[in-house]
Amino acid sequence: MKIGIIGVGYIGGLLAAKLTAADYRVELSNSRGSNSLEPLVKEIGSLATAVTTAEAVKNDIIILAVKWESVATVITEYRTELEGKILIDVTNPILKDGSYEKFDGNSASEIIAAILPETKVVKAFNSLVGSWIEGDPQVGSGRKVVLVSGDHPESNATVSQIIEKLGFFPLELGRLHIGGLVQQAGKPLAAVNLIRVPG
Repeated sequence: MKIGIIGVGYIGGLLAAKLTAADYRVELSNSRGSNSLEPLVKEIGSLATAVTTAEAVKNDIIILAVKWESVATVITEYRTELEGKILIDVTNPILKDGSYEKFDGNSASEIIAAILPETKVVKAFNSLVGSWIEGDPQVGSGRKVVLVSGDHPESNATVSQIIEKLGFFPLELGRLHIGGLVQQAGKPLAAVNLIRVPG
């Protein structure tokens, strides 16, 4: 399976490394051009490739990891190309001044889904601090939890399978309106390091 990543900052880069370690091929893209990603590609290894965003969105599964102020521009530009795809939304609605944008009770992922009505938006990985993603998903006898929310059960299941392969424990919270809301920045389950212990 090959996964496209739009936005390769701290979180996007960590996810790229985790995915390739689990034998997924990744195509990395950012706003600065593929040449700027070559050092990271060399560091990650042969399963990573630097591409344009137009190439990254050709994959069936895409991770959206850009800053919040760039989200609307990026997804609007590639709305047609994203139709029918799974878009894993790892963004948080954090403004430049550090405050959180509010949407009258809706989640940020619902705003994305409204712009992309033909795309299967799944919220995941956004509630974790970067060091928790980078570190070992195994904690003693338990595993770090990755929250998953979305309005398309089959897509949620696909993303959950990827999370399992990375070694984390996927915990589905339901639809974007509730699950996606409680896990985004500023909400109760943001930056909470949950560990799933068997038994």
